[in-house]
Amino acid sequence: THTHTHTHTYTHLRMASRTQLYTLYIFNRDGTCLYIRKFISDSKAVDEKELEIEKKNMFGLLFTLKTFVNQITPRTLKDQEKEPIRYFQTEQYQLHYLETVSGLRFAISTSPDSSLSMQGFLSKIYRLYVDYVIRNPSYNIGTKIDLPGFNKGVDQYVKALAS
Repeated sequence: THTHTHTHTYTHLRMASRTQLYTLYIFNRDGTCLYIRKFISDSKAVDEKELEIEKKNMFGLLFTLKTFVNQITPRTLKDQEKEPIRYFQTEQYQLHYLETVSGLRFAISTSPDSSLSMQGFLSKIYRLYVDYVIRNPSYNIGTKIDLPGFNKGVDQYVKALAS
């Protein structure tokens, strides 16, 4: 299977709040990475094997964190509440997370100094997904997203935020 990775040279793209965007991921409920977008240029070439490992590790991290948080939450969560993770932070990055009712998982890694709540950003990416992917009759649900309209919508939104 050929993986499409969209890497743009927004070298050190910073938003108005000084937030630097690193990587955007979209996973389906089964853990298939439908979309990955790197916003920072890296000096090394993208190795497809390393990229596959990164995607599996990211989904595994999100799945495990959600399961763990649901287990340690002091009260039983209703189904619609079972998204207790919004983001977490390390010294190197923040990871922001949004899960839809249908099980789609949107995640973006950013610089650790982010003062923005990226929930609005991920919600907008979800709306772009609905507009350009789901409503596209040529898109087969569950396959990799390689649609120029969606890529352009993401680009325009990111550029608008950075200005």
